[in-house]
Amino acid sequence: MNDTEQLITEALGKLAERTPHPGPTLNALRRKRKRHRNVFMIAAAGVAAVAVLIFAGVIASDRYAPPSGNDAAAALVPGNGNALKYAPHWLPDGFVEGHRSVENGQVVRTWVPTGAAENVVRGSGPSISVAGGSSQLDTTGWEDVTVRGLKGRLRLVGQAATVQWKAQETLVVTVGAMADPRETALRVADSVRADAKTVYQPAFRVNGKQASEMGGNGPADWFAQLNLQPARVKVSPQAPQAGGPRTPVTVRGKQGFLVDDTVAVQDGDVWITVSGGVPVAELVSTADKVELTPSPDTSWLGR
Repeated sequence: MNDTEQLITEALGKLAERTPHPGPTLNALRRKRKRHRNVFMIAAAGVAAVAVLIFAGVIASDRYAPPSGNDAAAALVPGNGNALKYAPHWLPDGFVEGHRSVENGQVVRTWVPTGAAENVVRGSGPSISVAGGSSQLDTTGWEDVTVRGLKGRLRLVGQAATVQWKAQETLVVTVGAMADPRETALRVADSVRADAKTVYQPAFRVNGKQASEMGGNGPADWFAQLNLQPARVKVSPQAPQAGGPRTPVTVRGKQGFLVDDTVAVQDGDVWITVSGGVPVAELVSTADKVELTPSPDTSWLGR
């Protein structure tokens, strides 16, 4: 052994003398590794649980979950409209959307044969509606049914059928004036899915109250209405078809007319009519208070 090797050997020997026994260190390492394994197992279990929740959430969303705040942010802005949370993905051939209404917490979308939107107001002709929110249906004359794995009930009266079931909220499909209402109602109900993008935008407001319904056969053929009891307000690009003699009257600073129990005036591209069994001065005052929405969305009509 040369001098260099001797110095290295002595240095290692002195270092070994100062080094503590390895037992406690190895035991500590074993305990630490065990803790890490436990933490890993807990984390893995947490990830698995989150994955299950996400998977379940996806299934629930695919079923009926209403849109989240992020998905329908526009619908949550005050005064910007109401989210129409659900839509059918199957309809009989030739049916198009012709009417939407939002009233008393219930949102209703209605599809009719092309060109038959006025039938919704008259309550006649074939129609299919999907409603979400509160519902006031009696409990007589129902049979148990299943809608996508959920318990529901169905009532059949002549050529009309109603299917009601509970998802995140009560959903109702109503089919009227159809040759096979029961089969149609069940098939429409099975096709209902969440719709986060559709928003009901009122065409006007009166004293803070929004037009509760809108309908029509196309983007240029539409109407919006609000029942103020006893006065009724209607806005449409179509001139009113009121008969009888017309008496000139000033409305909204413009020349309008009075016919029977209706006051009408053209304001820009639309006509405003107010009807009801109230004094003419009240009809005019109500028309003056109508706040029109610039360029209301009518693109969905007849589609």
